[in-house]
Amino acid sequence: MGKETRALLWRLWAIFFLALAVSVVLVLWMTRDFRKTMVEHDYGAAGYLLGHPEEAVAAAFTKDKTVFELEAGRRVLHAAGYSEDTDSVLIPAVAAYRRHTIILFGGMLFGIFSAVFVTVGFYIRSQRAMIAKADAVIASFLEGDTDRRIHSQEAGAWYGLFHRINELATILSAQAEHERQTRLFLQDMISDVSHQLKTPLAALRMYHEIMAEDSADRETIRAFGHKSLREIRRVEDVVYTLLKIARLDAGSVRLEKAEENLEMLLRDVTERFETLAARESKEILLRGRGDVTLLCDALWLSEALGNLVKNALEHTGRGGKILIGWERTALLTNIVVEDNGKGIHPEDIHNIFKRFYRSRFSQDTQGIGLGLPLAKAIVEAHQGTISVTSRVGQGSRFVLSFFHLTER
Repeated sequence: MGKETRALLWRLWAIFFLALAVSVVLVLWMTRDFRKTMVEHDYGAAGYLLGHPEEAVAAAFTKDKTVFELEAGRRVLHAAGYSEDTDSVLIPAVAAYRRHTIILFGGMLFGIFSAVFVTVGFYIRSQRAMIAKADAVIASFLEGDTDRRIHSQEAGAWYGLFHRINELATILSAQAEHERQTRLFLQDMISDVSHQLKTPLAALRMYHEIMAEDSADRETIRAFGHKSLREIRRVEDVVYTLLKIARLDAGSVRLEKAEENLEMLLRDVTERFETLAARESKEILLRGRGDVTLLCDALWLSEALGNLVKNALEHTGRGGKILIGWERTALLTNIVVEDNGKGIHPEDIHNIFKRFYRSRFSQDTQGIGLGLPLAKAIVEAHQGTISVTSRVGQGSRFVLSFFHLTER
């Protein structure tokens, strides 16, 4: 039994004894009043009998009495020792009245307080059962069952508290899930970085050992110096790209959005690849209206589009074409990057946006498998979607779709 319950019971007992004391005082007052009334009635009856001895005795108890008759009866009865101060025990009618009054008040008090105590007992029992159930749910939640919730569909102060506890449990569950996802993300990130850095670092170590052994051979040092530089750049690409993806995943990137003309934005992107495309006899074509704009962060979106164009160039043979188009509909703005290269194998189509994924059908191309995941992260940071369709030997088609948002 809790402290609050004991305090409530003590208050009820105090009220009971107070009511009992008041009842005793009330019974004594009522008995005294009844005795006074009865004695005065007897005074009148005795005085009337003294003044009218010839009349029937019944008249002494039914007719009104005069002041003289009352005074005559008082003198006679006082002389016999009968007055208002006579003990109630000596007057059977008064004693019976007092006994009946005590039984009436006692029974009434007993009935009322019995009902009160039974009602309070059932209430306390139901409250304790309800709190016990809530405590069991909370204990289960603390032990790891974060889906448990307290029943809080009814009205009342306790259920309002339970509803707040459920809201708190939901918030704690969401935070715990976020922390779990963050730990998994960090574990995956560390695993990815260590896996991807292992090969270039091993190569750098080997190149260093070769150059140390053939330090007199300038050609060897020059050749392996170029190879070392290539591995260092690869390490830089891995680290910088992973950091960008990590910032996007963590939501720490603040996109500076503005209305950008898509034609100008895409021309800036393709200019970076003109030299590479010309050297490999490939053509990059732009197709779209010159007045189409998009609310975006130009710097980040350019990086995403650049990765798609670079990916298309890497998987398109000499003389191939890369078509970049855009259009605005009532609901969406779409950007399409399409090539006529070798396409994506069906078993790879659902994995190309995974980090470091390298298809067994494209081992002849350079890359670390981070360009497409970064492009996807950037598009999703703009509340957009990216999809791909492809046929082996005919090319691939990437579609970036952005809803027309009114808020930046």
